[in-house]
Amino acid sequence: NEDKFKEMKSRFFGLMFTDGNIVVRMLESVREHVLEGKAMHHCVGSGTNYSLNPDSIIFSARIAEQRVETVEFSLEQMKVVQCHGLQNKDTEHHADIINLVNSNARLIEQRMIATT
Repeated sequence: NEDKFKEMKSRFFGLMFTDGNIVVRMLESVREHVLEGKAMHHCVGSGTNYSLNPDSIIFSARIAEQRVETVEFSLEQMKVVQCHGLQNKDTEHHADIINLVNSNARLIEQRMIATT
């Protein structure tokens, strides 16, 4: 699954956004998805539903290296479609995280265009 993931998502590797406090970075392996799911107690790491979904990129939003929320960005809709913290609960940073990722959608789109 790691090879398939790399083939599907490597053009997006290195994507990272920050507002100076929150840092949002792409999960760059199936293993990172599993670790994120275990740490946050939600389903992003279960099976391959998220990591191998061709429409999604999954990001980890952190503050001072601590996981805050996990973000699902839709490549079809070009926007955040899910964003949740520990046990699928939203945090006080929820709106800021969504705004940070959505405001950088053009950078994601550039990666899509560059490889087509």
